[in-house]
Amino acid sequence: MDYCVLDVETANTDCGSICQIGIVCVEGDAVIAEHVTYVDPGCGFSPFNIRVHGIRPEHVAGAPTFAALYDELRARLTGHLVVQQGGFDKTALARAAAACGREEIDARWINNVSVARRAWPGLPGYGLAKMAARLELTFRHHDALEDARVTQAIFARAVAETGIAPHDWPARLAAPVQRKPSTRREPAPEAATAAE
Repeated sequence: MDYCVLDVETANTDCGSICQIGIVCVEGDAVIAEHVTYVDPGCGFSPFNIRVHGIRPEHVAGAPTFAALYDELRARLTGHLVVQQGGFDKTALARAAAACGREEIDARWINNVSVARRAWPGLPGYGLAKMAARLELTFRHHDALEDARVTQAIFARAVAETGIAPHDWPARLAAPVQRKPSTRREPAPEAATAAE
């Protein structure tokens, strides 16, 4: 596997309250596996979050807890390149792991928003919906697997258009952005006025 893309949905304002996880695994140019599961967050759902993703307590009834999924997630992600749209998903996994007394999963994370900014500088926005619209990708937003699929499609397009391989992106993102020197000419100093 060259990399995977991960997206989570949460039950409330606590980013560790994961209620759905979607993962897309990629080898070369091909998606080789997809995984999605509801997660019982062991806490209440906020009306706001329900409005965003449509996941309700009845959807997660009987679903595994994050603690029950942790070993599988750790085996799947440890040491691998993991792409996320923004920084939320890494933080959510770390918070959920800490809540059940487990260590943060040691993966090589890539923020796809930063990738998009490097690949297509100067756009008015780099959120998932805006990037999907720009690249003419349709999806059901705030479903973890759908969001992971679209994030993967955006990342794959950035790789193709920049020629930067997936495993080269972490170093590229760590390097400062090379800005072109300004071509604007400084105005000539005004002529000094003669003293009277």
